[in-house]
Amino acid sequence: MRLLNDWKEILFRAWSVRFLLLAALVQSAQVSLPLVNAAWNLPPKLYAILTLIFTALAIVARFIPQKSLMSFRRDESGCIRRRTVAPLAAVSIAAVVAFAGPWEGLRTAAYIDPVGVPTVCYGETKGVKIGDKYTPAECDAMLARRVDEFRDRLAGCITVEVPEGVAVVFVDWSYNIGIGAACRSTLARKANRGDLFGACDELLRWNKGRINGKLQVINGLANRREAERDLCVKSLIDAGYSRPAR
Repeated sequence: MRLLNDWKEILFRAWSVRFLLLAALVQSAQVSLPLVNAAWNLPPKLYAILTLIFTALAIVARFIPQKSLMSFRRDESGCIRRRTVAPLAAVSIAAVVAFAGPWEGLRTAAYIDPVGVPTVCYGETKGVKIGDKYTPAECDAMLARRVDEFRDRLAGCITVEVPEGVAVVFVDWSYNIGIGAACRSTLARKANRGDLFGACDELLRWNKGRINGKLQVINGLANRREAERDLCVKSLIDAGYSRPAR
């Protein structure tokens, strides 16, 4: 028999455990208080009622997320939530395309992007030359193929299992910056050692590009990185992860 990986979080933060401890304290008080002072000997029925109330609340908190109850509005992992995680290679291509597409923007005719690279469709640069033209359907298919390629290659260097929202963000980010830079990044190293919140925070650093040979913040990239980080952190919290104390 071994403890759950998140036993400390459950022990110190779960409302179900807190209510069980209160029930145990009531029971111990029934025995210990009269030994200290006979005047503190409360009616046995009161102890029984309090024990029943705390035990019932513990059962409720064990199965229902706190944020769905008025009394548990400050959600602190009141129930044990299943962390739905999977390797990056399992993330839905459609989910990544849905996230990446609006940020890349659809341009059916090739153009020069802000950093001077010929680009077409949803930010595609591979083999693109000025004069190239595609239909929207061809652009959609191109994006899906490239996302599939980036997903599989990124899964080779970020091997930790993550919630789907985090996987969507990581694949979108790698598609935007290039697989080489993604795999060499501090983000990848932090993710692989289990610091997923730290990996999410690293996204904000990738907001610059070279314009006229000078590295500078690009507003569109900064906004995209903010959106990626927000989804990344939200996905972790929704999956039951907690940011480590610093």
